[in-house]
Amino acid sequence: MRTPLTFCTQAIKRLHHIQKISRKSALLIGVKGGGCNGLKYTITPTNDTPLKHDECFSLDDTNIIVCGDSLLHILGTKVSWVEDVMGDRFVFENPNAGGTCGCGSTFSPK
Repeated sequence: MRTPLTFCTQAIKRLHHIQKISRKSALLIGVKGGGCNGLKYTITPTNDTPLKHDECFSLDDTNIIVCGDSLLHILGTKVSWVEDVMGDRFVFENPNAGGTCGCGSTFSPK
C-alpha cells in the first residue's frame, strides 16, 4: 500500500510508542499555522473519527490519520526520528517546502 508520507523504521517505532502511551486510537499528522516559517508540523494522539478527506493507514499496528486539509502541504514528506546533540525529534523532509527554519519543525510552502 502506498502512503502519502514515508517513515523510517525509527520514526515508526516512536509513533507506535506515542500512540501506546497516549492510549488513543490513532495519531493525526498535519500542519497548522505558526512557528517562524508559517506552517508547523503536528502529530496529535486522537480518538476522533477521521474526516471525509483524511487519509488513513496503519504502520506496524500504529493507526495514522493524515489531515485532509494538510495533505497538499505534506504529500511526499519523509518523516525520520533523529537523536543527536540537538535532542530527540521528528525530522520532516518535505518536497513541498519553499523554506524551512533551523530546527526543521516549521516551513513555508512553495
